[in-house]
Formats: sequence, structure tokens, C-alpha cells
Amino acid sequence: MTEFRKSKKSVSLSQEVKKKILEYIEKENLQPDDKLPSESQLTKMFKISRYTIREALALLEQEKIIYKIKGKGTFVNKKPIQIKSGLEYLDSITEIIRKFGYEPGTKWVSIEETIPTKDMVKKLNLKPKEKVITFKRIRTADGKPAAFLVDTVAKKILGNKKPDQINFESLFEYMEKEFGIIIEYAISEIIPTFPTEEMIQYLGVDKNSLFLLLYQLHYDKEGRTIFYSLDYFDPKIFKFKVIRSR
Repeated sequence: MTEFRKSKKSVSLSQEVKKKILEYIEKENLQPDDKLPSESQLTKMFKISRYTIREALALLEQEKIIYKIKGKGTFVNKKPIQIKSGLEYLDSITEIIRKFGYEPGTKWVSIEETIPTKDMVKKLNLKPKEKVITFKRIRTADGKPAAFLVDTVAKKILGNKKPDQINFESLFEYMEKEFGIIIEYAISEIIPTFPTEEMIQYLGVDKNSLFLLLYQLHYDKEGRTIFYSLDYFDPKIFKFKVIRSR
């Protein structure tokens, strides 16, 4: 029992020192790659044992707030990209990323013209032999992969456009600019899921990584289904909230 109490006290003390180091970083306005005081300096500053300082620094390193370079010291890490968005508004991913001050980017995986599956025929109200075009892209925020998107559109909506003639960042903006189609609303489902083989290949993620899959059907103001999408979001970057009331 005595050892447990000591361990618990040690953990709470290291958490307290961790907060003090965070306050120091903020007060001194330390920027990414700025160096922190040494362990011995922190020991004197906070009047605490070196062991507790090391525990606190280890916690900060686990949270990727700091990083260490052997023989050089401890440095402030770049802030992780975080995007917290509500689901009540239908914004494009480009708009969401920009809204939070990051630079949106696109890395194309593929554009394919295919014969639709039975599910596609049903969802997009197609005839059995009508073709579809599927766009697969990686969306980035400040160059960091944030989402893997799979959008499927009926070929007839894109007119005479061939797959190699199509290039865009925001599908919403492209549909409006090129074809005068404004996406009015979407019906969505959120499903936690593991990455596909393609995502493992292109994103370099572990097969056991969790993603938030936003399955959506997009409609224009006449209620026509324009396209459906499978959007895989990295939950370390994207946080979605829902406002509920009664």
C-alpha cells in the first residue's frame, strides 16, 4: 500500500511540474525548435528533484510537445495540426482546413472511369450501363496528410470531360464553377473504421490505425443526388462535434 501511495504522489507531482513547464513555454513565448533550460536548470527553477523533472519531461515528450536531441538538449516541438469542426454546416474540406489557418493541399491518387456497382446505381439513381468517375485524393493541411477522399460522380454530370482533363482542389467549387451545380445539403453517416489497403500504401499508416469514415450523399437544391463520398479522416487531426438540444 505504501509503494502505491508513493507512486500516485510521484505521478501527480510530475503532472504538476509538466504544467509548470508548459506555463514557462507560454510565458517565455518559446517557438518550435527553441531550446528549453537543461534538467539541472529546471531543477533549480522549480525547486524539485531531478527525477521528477525527468518524469515531467517524459510526459511532455510522449505528448509530442517537446523533443530531445542527444548531446544537444530538449526543444519545443511544432504544434500538432488540429481541426475541430461541427457537422451542422456543409463546408468543403478545403474551406474547413482554411478556416483553421492551415494551407489546404491535394495529392492525387487516381481518377478512374468505371461501370457502377449495384450500390452506386441505387445511390446515384443511374441506369445499369451508365458510367461513373471516381476520384481518390489525399487532402493535406500544411503538407501533412489529414484525410483520404473517395468521391464518385455520374459521368453524365461531368459532360464531355475526360478523366485526364479533370483537376481540382475542392469538388464543391469545381461543380459550381464548371457546371453551375451548387451542393445544397448532404446526408451523412459517421463510422469508425480501419484503413483500406490503398490508404496503408499511400499514407504509410498501420493497418490497425483508426479513422473516422464520413459516408455522405450530396444533393443539389432540386434534390438530385450529385455524388457520394467516402471521406476517411485522421482523428488525431480532425475532431467533429455535434450540437444536440431538446
